[in-house]
Amino acid sequence: MTQKTNPWTFDVRVRERNLKAGTVTDKDVDKYIAGLPDLADHSESFATSQPALAPPPAAAVVEDDSALDDEDDEDEVDGDNEPSATPE
Repeated sequence: MTQKTNPWTFDVRVRERNLKAGTVTDKDVDKYIAGLPDLADHSESFATSQPALAPPPAAAVVEDDSALDDEDDEDEVDGDNEPSATPE
């Protein structure tokens, strides 16, 4: 790779695609990674929740959806395709 490198070329989200396309080689990736500065001393660890990995709250889980089907029955029309005239 003789041209000036774009850091996005080695981004982990596109690296495999670039390797398969021949845009970069494994040797180019290794050289780029070896040239990165070690910034571990400038980092700070923190914890954060991962809502996509957590199970849904119990209130959001519907175990029996038959109650939902009963609500739909109230709005049905009679056999003449006319709404029923009797008040509910």
